[in-house]
Amino acid sequence: MPDGHSGGAHTQFKDKMREDLLTRVGVTIKQRAGPSWEERMEKSVKGFKARAKVVEDAAKKDLSDAIDKGNQRATSCPHRDPKDAPNQKGMLVERMKQMKKCESDYKDTLDALKTKMENREPLFRLSEVNAAFAMQREKAAQKKREMAQDESERWAHMRSLEQKAATRPLLIEDYHFKPEKAKPVLTKSKSAPDAKAGGEGAAAPPTGAGVLYWEGGDDDPKYRKIQEAIGQNWFQNSDWAQTVREIKERADNRQKLHEIKYPNKGDGHVLTRGRMMHTLPSQVPAVY
Repeated sequence: MPDGHSGGAHTQFKDKMREDLLTRVGVTIKQRAGPSWEERMEKSVKGFKARAKVVEDAAKKDLSDAIDKGNQRATSCPHRDPKDAPNQKGMLVERMKQMKKCESDYKDTLDALKTKMENREPLFRLSEVNAAFAMQREKAAQKKREMAQDESERWAHMRSLEQKAATRPLLIEDYHFKPEKAKPVLTKSKSAPDAKAGGEGAAAPPTGAGVLYWEGGDDDPKYRKIQEAIGQNWFQNSDWAQTVREIKERADNRQKLHEIKYPNKGDGHVLTRGRMMHTLPSQVPAVY
């Protein structure tokens, strides 16, 4: 377009639209971006100054109030007559007397406590302690005697059981066995009859408070009861009687232990013994 001539209507329209568009974009960017750094800094400084001014005004007010309150107080004390002054010397003397009295009372209390501790009754007297030890030794000796007596009675009972077991065969060997009549065991009580061997009272079992027990023989009720039970047909024909007879037969006809020939298990140490025989001579030091 030549200089000095304006454009047409469409050119003016484009210029206005461009200006409007730039204005709208600037406003939108400013709204979305927020205030600038300088604006935010200025706003923060103004707020800080306002808060600081409030605190400063309050501090100045407190300080002025304190100054006024101090100025209102009297700066000098009234004159006091010497006769109204306290007797300091008398007060010191009275305090010294109280101190001496407290020291004397403490010393008396301490002396009384020491005397009480030195003369106090002991918790355990030496005689009582010795008596307690003597009683413990006596109890230990008595317990030892009781244990020895109990041990001797137990050994005697075991020997009597061994003797009875040695003279009585097993039921599996002969269930028709009849032991000899045992002699009654009598106590030394005066109420027990004095039955001597071959006398009149030796045949029947004695009775009374002096008899401890009566065992064995045909007169034994337990033995009679057992013999009556195993002598009946129902027991002789029972499976258990047959089993007992078979066990007894196997026991009577079994092979003796010394007659049993066990298979040779072999020598499990042959290899070890061979290695020892090869290694030991090499370890023997030379004689020459």
